[in-house]
Amino acid sequence: MALVNDSYNERREHFRINDTIFLDYMPVDHATAQEMGNNITNPSVDNNQKEVQLRTLQTAFTMVTDQINHYDREVARALRLLNDKINLISRDFQNQQEEAEKNTKAIEVNLSGGGIAFLTADPIEARTPLTVQMELNPSGVIIDTIANVISCTKSHSDKAKASFHIRLAFAYMNETDRNLLIKHILSRQAEELRNSNNKLNPK
Repeated sequence: MALVNDSYNERREHFRINDTIFLDYMPVDHATAQEMGNNITNPSVDNNQKEVQLRTLQTAFTMVTDQINHYDREVARALRLLNDKINLISRDFQNQQEEAEKNTKAIEVNLSGGGIAFLTADPIEARTPLTVQMELNPSGVIIDTIANVISCTKSHSDKAKASFHIRLAFAYMNETDRNLLIKHILSRQAEELRNSNNKLNPK
């Protein structure tokens, strides 16, 4: 039974679709790729845990400043101002990140659970590791992965500033993201099949 499941999962990873996603990528050296890949596949603290930790710290801070306020209102006020300043800087940083994500352009890709291919303006040598961030539509799911360049060939496409066809294989991806990616691919395949059937059998 395990062999059947493994074979099925492998087939699912190689289902391919044409899709439009938001994509950001950057070449890195092999040592950095391995370190980042290990962090991706074995995250020490997930986002939910971070949020819980932040809420716990904020609650503890409020309790401590309330206690200090009974003895020295000026010190408590200074601590609250410092906390407000940190929160302001944090929100500004988050807004900058969100703005950068908005500026990331949507591009057409060929996508599977095991890799991705797309047109790019700049050539990248084979076996170069890349950090890759994908935002899937319409769910908004963001997937971080480390990928290796399989090939980069001159394209005959007439699309402006996209002269090279690059193929990447995902080297590091955590299982949650991989499952989300495969679920997205299967959903898009089902959607394309429904659209094809509707064209063949219009009501």
